[in-house]
Amino acid sequence: MKTPLRYITSQPALEECISSLQQATIVAFDLEFDRDRFTYGFDLCLVQIATPSECFVIDPIAPLELSGLFRVFENNAIKKLVYCPGEDLRLLHSLQCYPTQLVDCEVYAKLLNYEQTSLSNMLNITSGFSLNKKLQTSNWGKRPLTEAQLEYAAADVWYLFQLEETLRKEATEKNVLHMAEEEFSQLNETRYTLEPKQNYIKKNDRQFMSPFDQYLLNELFKYRDQLARSKNKPAHYILPESVLRLLAYKKISVEEIALQKGIHPMLRTERELTALAKRWDAIHEEAKSANLSRRKEGQTYSEEERQAFDQKKQQLEEAKTKVFQPIQQWIGAKLGEHTMRYLFSSTLIQDVLRGETKLSSLKPAYRAALVQEAANASGHDISKWW
Repeated sequence: MKTPLRYITSQPALEECISSLQQATIVAFDLEFDRDRFTYGFDLCLVQIATPSECFVIDPIAPLELSGLFRVFENNAIKKLVYCPGEDLRLLHSLQCYPTQLVDCEVYAKLLNYEQTSLSNMLNITSGFSLNKKLQTSNWGKRPLTEAQLEYAAADVWYLFQLEETLRKEATEKNVLHMAEEEFSQLNETRYTLEPKQNYIKKNDRQFMSPFDQYLLNELFKYRDQLARSKNKPAHYILPESVLRLLAYKKISVEEIALQKGIHPMLRTERELTALAKRWDAIHEEAKSANLSRRKEGQTYSEEERQAFDQKKQQLEEAKTKVFQPIQQWIGAKLGEHTMRYLFSSTLIQDVLRGETKLSSLKPAYRAALVQEAANASGHDISKWW
């Protein structure tokens, strides 16, 4: 069955749409965007919004003035159903739109111990509807859109009403509704920022690269970003990350870049290669001037340092095994293994053990209370990490 939809490409049609939406008490919405896939940056390509009786697919590339639509998103009298909206909210917040009264249906699924919580999987489980996700990676900035793209976009929101009703009922029956509501409150309080990226270094880089080499790699990433912006192309179209790392690790020279696969034609020209070589030399001089250490994190030069490092590592492993794994097991027995991984994952435990996160700071507040309850029930003292 096709999803009923109205494709909005003119301002008068949008104003009529907004007037209808303002009368609703509940809507569902989703965005389609391009984020460094076909062009440079983070661009809004499509807005899908529905009431229980109407579905609108709004084309901001038409172009349209969206301020009236944003007021719908910010209307406290209207509940908004969404599904895993993190990226959508980042984009909307960057456009100075701050949706309220959000209900993330994926939170229900995670708290109800579903293993696969994608929208397509949850729709299939709860209603037997199959959502064709092949179109998810379409070029949503290209016009005209196909009928299949429009149908896919509309289906993303049209079926959320039934899904939310089903999952909310199940959450009530299994006594996790209060947890979901705390998650929704936290989501509605979250404010995302979309600042220009300055740090591209990953955790593994910090572990296996010295501060000196980290600086070299990060500056190369920033240089690539500048080139990508100038060409309005995704950064990976300009220079694959794998090639960037080969250069940073000194496994290839600047001159050899032109011989690598996936290089933008601009970097095969003498002019651009010369510019890159100059920047590469300047980056080295900057790192030297900053007196950055060439010593890798955890790399030791004495037996005492090595023993201290190994002892700390052993202590953390013992705490993980003897304290936190029993807490995980208790939560898993109470709420299910998949819910436990959502609330108290091994990655989170590593952050706690490294001192990067305090248990008392877990949000929403019920998460910290749940961990404390699990610790008390399993007889473990977690005050050291609280």
